[in-house]
Amino acid sequence: MQYIQNNMKKIFVYLIVMMFIGCSNGNKNQIQVHTSIHELSVNKESDGYTNKPSKSSGYGLRYILQNQWGVGFYSNETTRTQSVDKLSKEIYDIEKNNVVDVSYTFGTKNLDYYLSLGYGLVISGSRTLDYSQITGLSAEIHKRPKLSEEVLTLSTAKRGGTSTMYDFGYQFGSSGIALNFGYRKQNAKYDQPANSISTSNFTTGNNSQYLIGLSLIY
Repeated sequence: MQYIQNNMKKIFVYLIVMMFIGCSNGNKNQIQVHTSIHELSVNKESDGYTNKPSKSSGYGLRYILQNQWGVGFYSNETTRTQSVDKLSKEIYDIEKNNVVDVSYTFGTKNLDYYLSLGYGLVISGSRTLDYSQITGLSAEIHKRPKLSEEVLTLSTAKRGGTSTMYDFGYQFGSSGIALNFGYRKQNAKYDQPANSISTSNFTTGNNSQYLIGLSLIY
C-alpha cells in the first residue's frame, strides 16, 4: 500500500498509456460534457455556527475510446458558508480543484445505457478560508493587523490529492445523444503559505458533487 501511495503518479501515467495501446474497434467513441448541479459537502457545525447551503460551480470534459477507456478533465469550485452568532458576517470556505482522471465504461454494445467508473489526481487547486474559522490561526489577525482581508489561502502545489467518480448514461434511442447523471468526490491536501504562523504544515479538504451532462456517441 505504501508503494502504491509513493508511486501514484507513475501508476496513473501507466494507465493512460495502456488505455491508448489497448484501443479496439469493438464499440463506439464518446465525447462527454458535465456540469455540477449540487454540492454535498458541508463544514462541521459547532455551538454558535450554523451551516448555509453549500454551492458548487464546475464542469467536466471526457473522451472515451472504442475500448471504453476514457480520459477526462474536471474543474470545480466549492463554496461553503456558515453564519456565526458572534459575528456580523458569514464566514466562508472555498475549495478550487482541477482534476485529470482515467475511466472505464461498462455498457451495452451500442451504449444504450452504461456506467462509467473513474479515478484521478488533483493536479492543482487552492483553499481560501476566513481566519475566524481556523482553529489556532485567528491570532494572526492581531499579529498582522495590516492584512487587507482576514483570509488564509492554501495551495495544493506540493501535496495534491485524489478524485473518484461514477457516471450513469442513457442514450435516446439510436440518436447518438445520451443524458448523464454522475457523482464526484475530491480529497486534497493543502500547504500553508510560507508566512503563516500556524504550526500545521497542511490541512485536508474534501468536496463532493452531483453532476448532469450530455454525451455524443459515434
